[in-house]
Amino acid sequence: MTAIRQPGKINENTTLIDFGMLGVAGIGSLYLIESKETLLVDCGTRSDAPRIVRTLRKLNSFPPDNLVLTHSHFDHCQGIHHIRREAEKERKRINVIASEKAIPLLEDQSWQRVFNPKGHYEEIRNVNPVKEGDIIDLDGLTLKVLDAPGHSKDHIALFDEKNKNLFVGDSIGLKLGDNAYVPPFMPPFWDTDAFYASVKKLSHIDYEGICLAHFGFIYGEEAKNIFDEAVATFERAWKIFESAEELRKLDDTNYIIKTIKKELKIAFPDFQLLKSNLKFLLGMMNLGRRLTGKKPYTVSEILLRNYVIKWLVQGYKIYKNM
Repeated sequence: MTAIRQPGKINENTTLIDFGMLGVAGIGSLYLIESKETLLVDCGTRSDAPRIVRTLRKLNSFPPDNLVLTHSHFDHCQGIHHIRREAEKERKRINVIASEKAIPLLEDQSWQRVFNPKGHYEEIRNVNPVKEGDIIDLDGLTLKVLDAPGHSKDHIALFDEKNKNLFVGDSIGLKLGDNAYVPPFMPPFWDTDAFYASVKKLSHIDYEGICLAHFGFIYGEEAKNIFDEAVATFERAWKIFESAEELRKLDDTNYIIKTIKKELKIAFPDFQLLKSNLKFLLGMMNLGRRLTGKKPYTVSEILLRNYVIKWLVQGYKIYKNM
């Protein structure tokens, strides 16, 4: 497969950053673009923001001059408060940019509780709006703004014309490994028709590389085929959920996982935990499972069970008005 899934330079101007989403390596990525001005694509979660700041400082790129939010989901925007506070300590201000459609969603983040009813989501203000066709000029490198709704109604993509690199965020899904493509119908704003339209538009751009928010840089033949793969994955997954609805098994997590693994051939990589407390908790959980004769959980199994399937079910139900 033709992909880079390790942190580091992916071209002359762009660095892939793993921000350790949920305390796990290899599932959440940001991109630092450097010209005479710098720009960070997305800013992660609130809990992972300190790691992002440390990484940018190691790269001698904190604070970035600009920060673009591809969309308003919590794992792409809630890190902004910590990043802004750290920049202010250095008497610097970051130019934060998002779609004009994102502004009201950022200013009222209460809808984020669809992901976690007990979660704390801070409102985000002082964001500069952009729209389809706008150009972000980094003085030596330009990024074209493209509307890319479907996954979220405020989603945008960015096209680096110099490197022919397309930053698609979550608009075409999550590709967490060579055989681990997850469809993008997450809550609460999934729109099937908009997804198809976005895929068609983005696929006609003269790109060479694709930067995914979850996870990594795709290039070569894999990049050329990824839009067809995105549509095929979505359609096969959607049929699984429709069948589960007919069988009244949408809330049967074990059934959904078993069917998706069988039908989509999903095989997650062996993800590694980054935090010692999480390693301890997983160890204790699996000790209990071994003592009762049960198979130990892998990090991948926990991600699939507690996050991916849960959010896909919610996205499906909201779209179907269930």
